[in-house]
Amino acid sequence: MSVRKCCMAVITLAVLLAAPLHALAAEGAPADRAMMSALLDRYIAAVNAHDLSTFPAIFTENYIQHSGRSPSGLAAQTANFTQILKTWPDIQMQVEDRIIGDDKIVARVTFAATHSQTALGVAPTGRKITFRTIDIWRVEGGKLAEHWDLVDTAGLLKQLKGE
Repeated sequence: MSVRKCCMAVITLAVLLAAPLHALAAEGAPADRAMMSALLDRYIAAVNAHDLSTFPAIFTENYIQHSGRSPSGLAAQTANFTQILKTWPDIQMQVEDRIIGDDKIVARVTFAATHSQTALGVAPTGRKITFRTIDIWRVEGGKLAEHWDLVDTAGLLKQLKGE
């Protein structure tokens, strides 16, 4: 499936998740939405501060990672981000859009960093890069419990190679 088709599928899912928000808002769901938005903000703050010590308060112990790039579990998520921080020592995360509904958070995210370490097999160039993701998390008990994402790896690779 092309990146464009995958992005369209994620956007469609996001719209479907957002649709019931009007009904939920009347029943007091804004508190849940506010909690989930705050959870996403805590995650962003932890990534941007490069502070993985807060991950146990953000992720469930049995966190399920569907990306295929790392195993599931809190320990694996912490190890995954340890490696990301080694590869991108100055990485910063910015949420461009967020949609919250039922037990899901959907975010369109931009990461920015300097290519100072080997990444995707490309030697460091010193270039400033950005790459984008679309992430979906399922929330359980006030923590991120499950994750699906699409990463614009092709766009990142083009930047790394200077194309």
